[in-house]
Amino acid sequence: MERNTNLLIIDDEVKVITSLKRLLRKDGYTIFSAQSAEEALNLMVTCEMAVVVSDYMMPGVDGLAFFEMLKGKYDQVVKILLTGKSTMESALESINRLKLFGYMTKPWPAEDIRAMLRNAFEHYNLMAENNHYQSLIREQNKQLSLANEKLEEQVQRRTKLLEDAVREGVMMLATAAEEKDKETGNHLQRIQMISLAICGELNISKSLAETISLFSVTHDVGKIHIPDRVLNKRGPLDDEEWIIMRGHTIAGEKILGKKKYYAIAREIARSHHENWDGTGYPDGISGEQIPLPARIVAVADVFDALRSKRPYKEAWDIMRTTEELRRLSGRKFDPNVLEAFFRVLAKRESDNFTV
Repeated sequence: MERNTNLLIIDDEVKVITSLKRLLRKDGYTIFSAQSAEEALNLMVTCEMAVVVSDYMMPGVDGLAFFEMLKGKYDQVVKILLTGKSTMESALESINRLKLFGYMTKPWPAEDIRAMLRNAFEHYNLMAENNHYQSLIREQNKQLSLANEKLEEQVQRRTKLLEDAVREGVMMLATAAEEKDKETGNHLQRIQMISLAICGELNISKSLAETISLFSVTHDVGKIHIPDRVLNKRGPLDDEEWIIMRGHTIAGEKILGKKKYYAIAREIARSHHENWDGTGYPDGISGEQIPLPARIVAVADVFDALRSKRPYKEAWDIMRTTEELRRLSGRKFDPNVLEAFFRVLAKRESDNFTV
């Protein structure tokens, strides 16, 4: 940026101004002069001064009073006071209070005042350059912040689109499996709703609860591989058919691949038929060895299955269903998960809401 070389000299004696101009004529300054504070202020309105040198003793407004008038509006200007030795002591306190760059006593040594002015202009221009760069940095930071906000908005939009696509893909896959079981109705939506509600009662974090709820619909995705003659058989399955039916847990896990994102979905697909007492399948694990998401979905799945009409049974009423679930507490179901579900059921019944 261009250096400011504007110097304002204020003195009511013309010979003092003339002497200083002669002394400084080769130093590269653009020199302005005024013989009163009023005249000086008018000049400062029209021209940006870097350094102001003012005599102390002037009629009307003296030098210190003039510098007092500059506070707030012209703080960036470098201020130097000219004073006689006789008035130096009385001016010293005001000089410190006004934080003047310096002062010179009359008569001044030529080299001293030239050196002080060089330092004064160097100080002003360094400060001006620093302010300029600080302003540029603030503006760049502002622009960067706006760019980051726009980028964040784009990321959020794309993330939302990706999440929606993933959810839709999961639902499409689960629905494909559900379509093979013609009489289940809105089973998947109810499983999602019940699983999310149980998670809330168990104080599971919102993020994890939403993930469990989303992937709860994949619990029976492996049924895609089950023959229709087994899946839709009217009446009990024989031993061979049960072996085939149980294979949907392993098939479901394989369908859901190996990506980390689908880890909970794989846990649910494989383990939602494991029993708390270890009598379930496919691994015969028990208690807390069974992944919590699978334990939650197991309750939701069995409740909705009992309440729904299937090829092999009629729908059970709510009383019979809850009695059966309580009978299986600690055997098929995690007691804590089951009690959380009963709290959900009680709240929703009290709100006249049917699960």
